Amino acid sequence: MQKEKELEHIGTVLARAQLNFTTAPCSGFNPHFNSTYAMLKDFIDSCRAALNQEGILVHFEAGFTPERTEATVDKDTGEVVSKTHCPREDYLKLKLILGEQCLTSVCQLPKTDNMQTRKGAHTYAMRILLEGALCIDSEEIDDDGSAATGKDQMSDD
Repeated sequence: MQKEKELEHIGTVLARAQLNFTTAPCSGFNPHFNSTYAMLKDFIDSCRAALNQEGILVHFEAGFTPERTEATVDKDTGEVVSKTHCPREDYLKLKLILGEQCLTSVCQLPKTDNMQTRKGAHTYAMRILLEGALCIDSEEIDDDGSAATGKDQMSDD
């Protein structure tokens, strides 16, 4: 049975798994905003059993692109006409693996040497990747529009 699932397209298997996802509850509390939110464990708990039942492995991988300078060279003269400096970029990658098939989603992490800040960003990125890549709903009130319109919070109007 597991071998048959591995022969199916990973998108088909993910769609079937999503039928069994639960809504991520808001078990965390933010005292600064006096609000609840769905924590990373809530998102993991909402999808883990369904993904495991379908044989899908969830894997997170941290990485970075090294600092580098890229040059543009004139084809006729061979001279460098411009240089572009690319700073180091840290990222977290989510891999959904079924047999030899793999879907990948990436989230850039902020550059910081503070380990507590880095861990917080890492945890938040894991949450964002799971929520977005797997289309997991949560009990959180979606008030992203409040910031755009300048209102303090959304109303039912």
